[in-house]
Amino acid sequence: MISDLGDAIEHDPEVRQARRIADVARTRLVACMTGSQDVVDLTEAQRMLDAFRNAVAHAEEAEDLVLVHRGLLTSAEADQRAARRRPVRSRAARPARAGQDAGGARRIGRLTVRRVIAGAVALVAAAVVGVAVARLLGVRPRLARW
Repeated sequence: MISDLGDAIEHDPEVRQARRIADVARTRLVACMTGSQDVVDLTEAQRMLDAFRNAVAHAEEAEDLVLVHRGLLTSAEADQRAARRRPVRSRAARPARAGQDAGGARRIGRLTVRRVIAGAVALVAAAVVGVAVARLLGVRPRLARW
């Protein structure tokens, strides 16, 4: 039975594909890390490591599906095992701060009514401050002549 189960796992198309993806991810990780210490891009290496971990987790989940299909594992047990090995989200893909992407550039959000009102209030506040400073310094604007 063990050889039949092992063969079933080995010959399952989803398991084979997931293992190939994991092998490619491992190869890319090794290729990324084989450069000299000065050449290795840590952000890229972290992404490769996360991709490798995700691929391995996917392969293990595919193996669990074969076990569920054979009746050797319940779907609840497979879910618990999958929860323990949740795929890792790349740290490089996470924003450094809210409102910034990995490159540090600001994200352009949707133009909403709230943002338009906030912009108008900020503009009025800046004008009020400008007028107050001008009065404080005794600056008189020139009269416009048409």
